[in-house]
Amino acid sequence: MDYQNLFIFIKVMERGSFLGASRALGMPTSTVSRRVQHLEESLGYRLLHRSARKLALTEAGELFFRRCQPLFSELEQATKALDGELTSPSGELRITAPVSLSNELLDPWFFEFMELYPKIRLELVLVNRNIDLMDEGIDIAFRIGEIKLKDWVSRSLFHSRFTLCASPEFIERHGLPDHPSDLAGLPLVIPRRSPIWHFQHQDGERCSIGGESRVRVDELSTAVKAIASGLGVGNLPNYVVGGSVEDGTLVRLLPEWEPIGREVQMLYPHRKYLPAKVRLFVEFIMEKVELYRETLKH
Repeated sequence: MDYQNLFIFIKVMERGSFLGASRALGMPTSTVSRRVQHLEESLGYRLLHRSARKLALTEAGELFFRRCQPLFSELEQATKALDGELTSPSGELRITAPVSLSNELLDPWFFEFMELYPKIRLELVLVNRNIDLMDEGIDIAFRIGEIKLKDWVSRSLFHSRFTLCASPEFIERHGLPDHPSDLAGLPLVIPRRSPIWHFQHQDGERCSIGGESRVRVDELSTAVKAIASGLGVGNLPNYVVGGSVEDGTLVRLLPEWEPIGREVQMLYPHRKYLPAKVRLFVEFIMEKVELYRETLKH
């Protein structure tokens, strides 16, 4: 049975005529009549008594209409509600991001988005570990590094450059290293998730070091404080230490060696039809990222 024909039959009875149904459905009256006739043929019995002045249900038609009309009505209401959820910018967005990335870069973007869309609520899950996105009901995830997840879209936002740095007091006590290998003999402040540091010389040479940590931390803002206190050398993202290097609190080391950075990515579920709140947030972040990329060029 063609259930669309059944739906058209129900609309005919709700509107009281083929003409009324044709107007509601946006199709010719002749098509409405023909589709109801096809339904009757597929069922094997008549649903309507047709006359020049009015339509009347047969016994079978009465039974079909009484039993099916509430089901189709409920389906219509559910579809309208879902359509509203998918297209109207409202509801809750659950977002996860590393703590320092949020504190140093994303927070103003989050707050501006909320100003633009006051009906959208944000729940921010800020953690320095990769939580299970499905179990936690996450809508948007910000991750650092090359990450691919099944059934999730990965959008590269920007390449996060790193700076090898130390405090002026530390340099006075320990001197300047000449090569990344010299770092192995110095106290280091090492982020827990980046224990190995990779470097590339301006002539193309590469090397990696994994020295002994004086301080190992899970939060980058604490790492900056430890480095500024003279506890060791650090290798941190520019969005975390850039200001401290510019004002002289920290000094860049080995300028001819470029620390190899990592990609910052945004992930969201792979769906044919994204809810409006997710789509709007993704578009907003990509616009902000374009502006941020411009600042990185200078």
